[in-house]
Amino acid sequence: MAATHATTTSILSSFLPRLAPPTVSIASRSIALYSRQLSHPLLPAFAIPSAIHLNVPGLLEGLWESILKAVPKKKTSHMKKRHRQMAGKGLKDVTSLNRCSACGHIKRAHLLCPYCVNGEDPKIKMMFKGNAKQSVETSVETAKAVEEQAAVTGDSAADVKTTELQK
Repeated sequence: MAATHATTTSILSSFLPRLAPPTVSIASRSIALYSRQLSHPLLPAFAIPSAIHLNVPGLLEGLWESILKAVPKKKTSHMKKRHRQMAGKGLKDVTSLNRCSACGHIKRAHLLCPYCVNGEDPKIKMMFKGNAKQSVETSVETAKAVEEQAAVTGDSAADVKTTELQK
């Protein structure tokens, strides 16, 4: 029981050299003597690792002080935290580029050409306006046809639309 107490106190003294009791030095001396006896050349199988022979508390004392000093002194400001979190996240390179078949400008694949959509080319602008007028005219014509058919059959316009969609 006394040997385990001496061992735990020596371990405690290696991590906390200032808080260790004064009996540790006696225990560490006895461990050093014991390790010298076991590290006899005739008994190589019972050799104690070389860490016990070193002055471990002396080595860790400098480290322990630096660990205690390495703490934040002030709270990090919101701005500095955001700068740190958002840094290094640049835009990815766009590799999927194509040429627009209508105007020839470079555009992203699977997306509409911004030059054609904005109508910067007069030919394409007229084409889009022409298609828009035609689509409005056809929607007005189909609405009139649905109303006429509903008046002839006596059904509501919504019923006529659903029957046309089912066909």
